[in-house]
Order: sequence, then structure tokens, then C-alpha cells
Amino acid sequence: VLAAARRRGGAVVVDLPRRVDEGVAEALAQIDVGLLVVPAELRAVAAAARVASAVGMVLRDLRVVVRGPYAPGLDDRELARLLGLPLVGEVPVESGLRRPGEGRTPPGGNARGPLARFCTAFWERALVEAGAA
Repeated sequence: VLAAARRRGGAVVVDLPRRVDEGVAEALAQIDVGLLVVPAELRAVAAAARVASAVGMVLRDLRVVVRGPYAPGLDDRELARLLGLPLVGEVPVESGLRRPGEGRTPPGGNARGPLARFCTAFWERALVEAGAA
């Protein structure tokens, strides 16, 4: 399915589980850029390090996106440094994502919301990078 979508051009976005099994490894092998979204808390950083280690064996271009709020003494750059991954940016808290079942708008569905703004900025940068390549 991924190969067919890529042949048609454009972007393919895949949300993968944290564990790398045979199917996930196959998907990772076909992905150009991976974004690891990590909450800004120490336990999440430790878990993300394990995920990054496994994913990094299959995917060459893995980057980190930090999701606030931040634990004391931890910011987006420090988190990226701890993981040894390039920092893409921060996804600020989007209140609607914390209350499942309220409303019908999917995550990022509000064009003025934090997730939508992050995604717009990411795609603009990605298109510029792709044009330069």
C-alpha cells in the first residue's frame, strides 16, 4: 500500500506503534523521514530512547518533535540532545486532545490550533528541503 501511494506522488503519513515488528520494519524501510513525538517528561524520554534505538536500525532519518508542557529543567533542545536526534520543533498543548470524546474535530482539524500550525510549518520546511535535494 505504501509503495503504491508513493508511486502516485505526494506525501504519505503513517502512524506506527512503538514496537518494531516485521510489518512496522517494512513500513519504516519505505519511509523517508520519521518523526518521533515525545512528551517533555523524563520517563517519556527514557521510553523514546528505546523506540529511537529500534527504529533507528531501519530508518535513517529519524527526528524528534517535543510535546509540552515541559518538566522542570527540560526543554525541547535538551530533550533532542538526550535522544541524539535532530529537533523538528515543538507541538504545544492542544486542549481538545486532552479530552477525548468532546467535539467532533479530529486532532489538527482546527486550522488555527497548535497542531495544525506545527504541521503547516513542518510541511513548508519539508517541501523546501525536497526542492533543494
